[in-house]
This record gives sequence, structure tokens and C-alpha cells, in this order.
Amino acid sequence: MTIAVGGRNLPIGAVVAAIGGAVAAVGTFLAWETLDSAVASALGESSAISGISSGLAGKVAAVLAIAAIALAVIWIMGIKLPIPPFKAYGFLITSTEGLIVLAGALCLLAGIWGFLGITKDVNDANALVPGIGAMGMGIFVSIAGAVVIVVGGLLGTLNKTA
Repeated sequence: MTIAVGGRNLPIGAVVAAIGGAVAAVGTFLAWETLDSAVASALGESSAISGISSGLAGKVAAVLAIAAIALAVIWIMGIKLPIPPFKAYGFLITSTEGLIVLAGALCLLAGIWGFLGITKDVNDANALVPGIGAMGMGIFVSIAGAVVIVVGGLLGTLNKTA
């Protein structure tokens, strides 16, 4: 399946994966957790903590989202990577599309890992002072972007089998 963009027919899976990668990458720079602004300023802390600055999960998600974008561009350009067949989590990876699915799935796992850690932090903070902490929107944006990356890669692999 292709989509016409600027007079060129581009693989729709690559376009979807690139958009998902951009969304996931942007999500890592948005707030993943927030603190009440008055309390945060009294503690000398920021009231919003982004995925990049919240810990390893945000950094991993950002790197994988950027990798997915790069792989989507390679796919769009028609460059054939010399990928020897290998198994990842029981699945045989033999193409750029397969690498995109893998990058998206790992990005999704990083987002879920971050979500679980932030949920614990927010619950701990709210146990001390009710209403002080909340989940930020960025974590949900990153997770949604990762799902879109996987869908884009799967569109490419399904297209090959059809």
C-alpha cells in the first residue's frame, strides 16, 4: 500500500511509522509527571518533569523513537539494509519493517516501564500530601506514538505477505 505525497508514492507503513516516531519522541519531552506548583517551588523542584529528565525509561523511549524515524526514512528511500535474519522475542526479523516493529515494541515497553515508575512516584507523593502529584500527558503521548510505530511496521510486513 502506498500514499501519494508530493507526486511520489510512499509506503503507507513507513509514513505511519515516521509519524508515530515523531509523536513518541515529542512525548518524551513533555511532562510525564507533575507536582503542585506551590509545593514544587517551596522544595526548589520543577513542577513538571519530562520523560527525558525523569529517568532511564524516557531516554530509552526517545532513542527508540528516533531510531524508528530513521528506519522509516530508510524504508521510504528504498535502501535495502543487509539484515541477516535473526530472532527477537521469538519473531524472525528479516527486514527494515521488522526492525521498525521491534523498535516500536521496545519503545512501548519503555513507555510502560516509565508509566509504572511514575505511577508509584505519584502514589507515594499523594500518600504524603494528597493531590500534590499527577501523571503528565507526555507519558500517554509517548505510549500512543509507540503503538503507532508498531502499526506502521506491521502495515509494511502485512503488505509483503499479501
